[in-house]
Amino acid sequence: EQLSDCILTHVCWGAGEANGIVVTGQDGLVHHLKAGATGIQQIQSRKQHELETWCVEVSRMNSNLVLSGADDSLLRGWDLRTPNASPAFSNRSHEAGVISLACNPNKDVQLLTGSYDEHVRLFDLRHMKAPLLRSNRLGDGAYQLSWHSQKRGLFAVAAMRCGFPIFELKDGDEGDEGEAAAFNALGGYCEAAKEGSHGSLGYGISWQIGNSCRAASASFYDNSIHIWKVAAEDA
Repeated sequence: EQLSDCILTHVCWGAGEANGIVVTGQDGLVHHLKAGATGIQQIQSRKQHELETWCVEVSRMNSNLVLSGADDSLLRGWDLRTPNASPAFSNRSHEAGVISLACNPNKDVQLLTGSYDEHVRLFDLRHMKAPLLRSNRLGDGAYQLSWHSQKRGLFAVAAMRCGFPIFELKDGDEGDEGEAAAFNALGGYCEAAKEGSHGSLGYGISWQIGNSCRAASASFYDNSIHIWKVAAEDA
């Protein structure tokens, strides 16, 4: 059964329960679904944004908290248990569209965001008024973000015309507040790619599962996937 008349842009498992799914699209709606033995059931939908919505993520800290980002420059939260209430939060820190979200697999309270304003930001989901950190300008939008599953603090960015930069999150004196000290730039892959070659419009990035330092990247113009490795001393 067709869910929407518009283009759907992102999907994420784990909303409320293991079989829960959230989907978002160009119309600013976020849809909550459930996968079952007989098919997919639509549970509820909510208008979270007024412009095209690019990304959706389920909080690792609370599976009922759904996060979304859109061309309205807003990062918003939706508590699935209160479908008719105001957003759980509405953050206006970004200077352009919010296009990527990634919860830290090694620290449930931390969320990375990527934006067309060319910055990556780190948030603490317990304190959403302002980011903990903001990266230097990447040179283009942070279209996709990927945390390494086992190497604590390591993440990569698909940064469109600036290839695939790599960062390490250096934690500070954490205490109860989970404060972070800095983003440490570790170089990257295809950062100065020629027009039309791999990395000249980087859209996809993912780490190999496990302790490996291998990553796979996808690029728009050359229709290719590259597999590459970060030096052990860098990671």
